[in-house]
Amino acid sequence: GKTTLETSEAVRAELGDQRIRLAMIGPGGEKMVRTACVMHDLKHSAGRSGLGAVMGSKNLKAVAARGTQSVEVADDAGLKELGRWMRDNWKDKAWGMHDLGTDGGLKDLSEIGALPTRNFQDGQFEGADKITGTAMRDTILIDREGCYACPIRCKRVVKVDDADYKVDPIYGGPEYETVGAFGSNCGVDDLRAISKANEICNAYALDTISTGMMVSFAMECYEKGILTKEDTGGLDLSWGNGKAVVELTRMIGEREGLGDILAEGPIIAAKKIGKGSELYAIHVKGQPFPMHECRTRHGQGLGYAVSPTGADHMHNFWDGAQASSPVGEGLQSLGVYESVPQTELNSHKVRAYTVTANWQWIHNHLGNCMFIPWSRDQIVSLVRTITGWQTNVYELLKVAERGVTMARLFNMREGFTRADDKLPARMNTPFVSGTVLEKPIDPEVLDEHLEMFYGMMGWDPKTGKPTEGKLQELDIEWAAKCM
Repeated sequence: GKTTLETSEAVRAELGDQRIRLAMIGPGGEKMVRTACVMHDLKHSAGRSGLGAVMGSKNLKAVAARGTQSVEVADDAGLKELGRWMRDNWKDKAWGMHDLGTDGGLKDLSEIGALPTRNFQDGQFEGADKITGTAMRDTILIDREGCYACPIRCKRVVKVDDADYKVDPIYGGPEYETVGAFGSNCGVDDLRAISKANEICNAYALDTISTGMMVSFAMECYEKGILTKEDTGGLDLSWGNGKAVVELTRMIGEREGLGDILAEGPIIAAKKIGKGSELYAIHVKGQPFPMHECRTRHGQGLGYAVSPTGADHMHNFWDGAQASSPVGEGLQSLGVYESVPQTELNSHKVRAYTVTANWQWIHNHLGNCMFIPWSRDQIVSLVRTITGWQTNVYELLKVAERGVTMARLFNMREGFTRADDKLPARMNTPFVSGTVLEKPIDPEVLDEHLEMFYGMMGWDPKTGKPTEGKLQELDIEWAAKCM
């Protein structure tokens, strides 16, 4: 029943060491809320896919540790040289991330019609100016923090103490995904309310993206008359009601009232609510959408559909890189040369997605932050200097391909099929308003290019199952025996 702060304090007191670090769940994970996450201390979350509920199902509250030994590396001098490069160059390459954090681009997204608004009904938010990274910096931001030894320090620390909200800076502050999920996507333009919802999520150990999406789902159901005040416990879930957003977030963490239904995630919650509410549950494979609009980036939509963890932007493709002519040096280095508009799918776009998504997976395999401005060659050098493995870009891409192929096999063993590689109906329809009305993603066109992607990956074009030949090439033919 303890929050993450209470858990941290109790464990450190019991062990007599304030330097103890924790990976833990809060009340949300204990109650097996399907959007629960694993919090590392109070501000860093392994956010998506409901891993906090998995810990809760095993009655595992926390793992506590403190390292006391030095870490030996293969090439100490080479690693220090890379560190000095980052020390001397990060300001030129990543100052915006330090100054405004991940929320720095929110206004630009709204202007081009790519900001999730009112449960992805719109792509532009009239209150965007009030919730940008600049607005946060100039109002409630009191500090910037980051991961250990990182010079960029992109994480926000906010404080609110007024008649409406009190937000403790010990829980950090909202990132872009959180601002989008509880802000524009709920029609809320109040950074104080967004920050309070973020604090509740960090205290209860809830994924802010998925929790915010469950709130916006309920708000659209309320707008459509599917939910009433009788269902909400008296809450007015009209768009923009920040206090109702905060309260419903708490109710999800406590599994209280309507929150108990929303805690089940989009598939089960929509089935329980019924009345056609399934149309308003925006997810892939049960994973609610992140705050990136794929109707303006069709390659990213393909990525959402095929991702083994459902709608996920972190191992995905950003179409803008291929929309310019000529394409950027980063894509050219992976063998992608053809320019393709953002709202188009063709063989060149599918190939670009395949190679760049594999590179994004490398970050996951290495535990490497995607915001640090390392080049591909520098990432190879990091692996070499730390481990002694004399690898290269091609070999690392094969590591990523092996990982995503094994994830595909795992999912198929657990019952997922090709039919699950699809987008929600909302992505097949245009925005309801706004000055930028991008093309929806035609499900038939997507299906055609799904087969193309499977073929490029060495998977069966009809079933999406990795072929025996591909497993042999990747040296994981043993994995087929686990199916």
